[in-house]
Amino acid sequence: MFQLVIATILCLVAVVMAFFRRLPAAAVAFAGMLVAGLSAGSMLLSGQLWFWGIAAAIVTVNLYMSEIPSVTSLRLYTVGGALAGTAVGAAFGTMASLIVCGAVGAFLGFEAFRRTPDGRMNAAFARRLMIFADVAIPAIITFFIAAITLAQLPLFRS
Repeated sequence: MFQLVIATILCLVAVVMAFFRRLPAAAVAFAGMLVAGLSAGSMLLSGQLWFWGIAAAIVTVNLYMSEIPSVTSLRLYTVGGALAGTAVGAAFGTMASLIVCGAVGAFLGFEAFRRTPDGRMNAAFARRLMIFADVAIPAIITFFIAAITLAQLPLFRS
């Protein structure tokens, strides 16, 4: 039981960290997933741990190597949209809905940012796509890992 509490705290901290630039939220979320995976009642498979561990490692390395524009509202809109989309996808209860809704939410948040005065971009489509990916993918991976881990709580299992 104590392990699930620690895993929950790590996942919630990772969700908050996703809103800040240059913090390895995906790595913290994966640490929470590992803690949950070590608990006796966990239903996480080793393949899931490997998959999300590699995804978290890639996202964390990319976080420090990418050139993300330092516009706070870009991150807030995009990450907020990803969080809302992931919550809607988790409510549907399938992995496909989690992935699709999280990505759609991040895209809608990015498009909402582009409609603000700070978000006007005269960049080419490829550059806009790169900016979107640099901001959205770390947040989406973090939220997916957190949602999968939190689904391991006895409160959410039926």
